[in-house]
Amino acid sequence: MKLSSISRRKLIEEIVSIIGLEKSLSHNTKKAYNSDIKLMLYWFDNKNIDLIKATEDDFRKLFSFFKNKNYSQNSLSRKLSSMKQFYKTLKEEEYIDINPLDNISNFKKERKLPKSLSEDVINTLLKKAKQNFNNLEKKPLLKQTRSLRTLTILEILYSTGMRITELLSLPISDFINIRDKLQIKGKGGIYRLVAFNQVSLKIIDLWLEHRSLLKKFTSNKYMFPQVNGDGYVSRQVVYKDIVALSKNIGIEHSEISPHKIRHSFATHLLNRGADLRSLQKLLGHADISTTEIYTHVKPERLSGLVKDTHPLNKIKFKNKESLII
Repeated sequence: MKLSSISRRKLIEEIVSIIGLEKSLSHNTKKAYNSDIKLMLYWFDNKNIDLIKATEDDFRKLFSFFKNKNYSQNSLSRKLSSMKQFYKTLKEEEYIDINPLDNISNFKKERKLPKSLSEDVINTLLKKAKQNFNNLEKKPLLKQTRSLRTLTILEILYSTGMRITELLSLPISDFINIRDKLQIKGKGGIYRLVAFNQVSLKIIDLWLEHRSLLKKFTSNKYMFPQVNGDGYVSRQVVYKDIVALSKNIGIEHSEISPHKIRHSFATHLLNRGADLRSLQKLLGHADISTTEIYTHVKPERLSGLVKDTHPLNKIKFKNKESLII
């Protein structure tokens, strides 16, 4: 008997929820799962195929359809992975006896070189952020907040290589009396240590001092509070602020993003002698093969981790009152 639309919806919600709990999926990854499953169901409905009774042949035809729609290899790979996990869980929960996707081979992922910014561009961006904040020195505290927040986030991202979502979700308590390292929770619920350079630590102190003077933030537990509310500032807002800043130094919006700053962090450390294993730990990659993609950028420089490899550590920081470098 074919599932009713209501029963099917409840079943999908149940299975995706189970997968989310077992794999500690982020909100965005759950959305991707749902999107892939909905696309599969749309095709099934057009072909009058029952979700529970779908066969290997049905899926081969489905992916042939996807290929004809010119989906990329990475997109096909993600969709197949989502569907395999979905049907694997259906079998484990005893809704089906055989997983129709067991014999379908995974698609080979395209290895795209990460796009990063040069050290000169990063330093120019940071210098502009400092200048913008210094220009607001005599303005009311609230007027300075957005500029200092952008500067602080940029410094931390480039110092640590954190993902923007990892940074924004951190509580302020993690930064009180911080030294040079911090343990954070990354993808898949895996903990790792990230390291701060001296410049970022000074900027963090400035932000903490500034933040403590704003009454509207006192009850918010996050390092970077939402302006109105109890949560943290959204990554969309941060992205817009970074894009606005980058335009001042002639960088197009398509060339800049928090994730490209993470790529820049990795590329610059490799170029200055960091080894892959150390970089893997700093980036929080579960598999070394994910980190290896950076070797295509400048492989001849992988000679071992050296002290003070980060480019910003060579910059002299005058004092707390004068931020222009």
